[in-house]
Amino acid sequence: MSAPAERTRAELLERLQRVDLPTLGHHLEQGFVSPAIRRLGQPRRMAGTAATLALDTPDATAVNRALVALRPGEVLVVDMGGDHRHAAIGAVTAAAARARGATGILVDGVVTDVDALMDMSSGMPVHARGTSCLTTKRLDGRGGRHQVPVDIGGVRVAPGDIVLGDANGVIALPPASLAAVVHQAEVSDAAEPGLIQRIRAGEDLRTLLHLG
Repeated sequence: MSAPAERTRAELLERLQRVDLPTLGHHLEQGFVSPAIRRLGQPRRMAGTAATLALDTPDATAVNRALVALRPGEVLVVDMGGDHRHAAIGAVTAAAARARGATGILVDGVVTDVDALMDMSSGMPVHARGTSCLTTKRLDGRGGRHQVPVDIGGVRVAPGDIVLGDANGVIALPPASLAAVVHQAEVSDAAEPGLIQRIRAGEDLRTLLHLG
């Protein structure tokens, strides 16, 4: 990616980190990951570009290779291929992702070491379907495909897509799709506190809410 394109993406991510994710839900219909995938790691905002891994077997070596390839500002996105039993992410892998400068981990599957993942010092938001004590194994490393389109909670995620997550859920979309609505979302967010204040002050709801 060229330097101007990198700057444009960085500026978009900076703006999106200040937008409430449910506000984007007012303006978009696609890109919303299944609510079965929820935040199970450190409680802060996740925002970054997708680095994807399609894991075909419970291969911890393939996960480790994806971790080593991470670049600062990326979110590791792991498609478990329908395996919701083996945890590919835990305390060590989350620490490794943080060491590589990642901004989050998104797994269509389960994770382990959830107490460690929730530790505020971990610095790594993790979103997944649940938890398990059964983990991936040290296999030959050929059980995964790196930087390919993956399916996460009903959403197709390509390398370089923007991934956003908080306590409300996860959104994954190409940068252009989010750039098209970010200004509308900023305007909505700016207006919302005043609207809530007017509702609390007892103004007639018929004049404040859209009624068609």
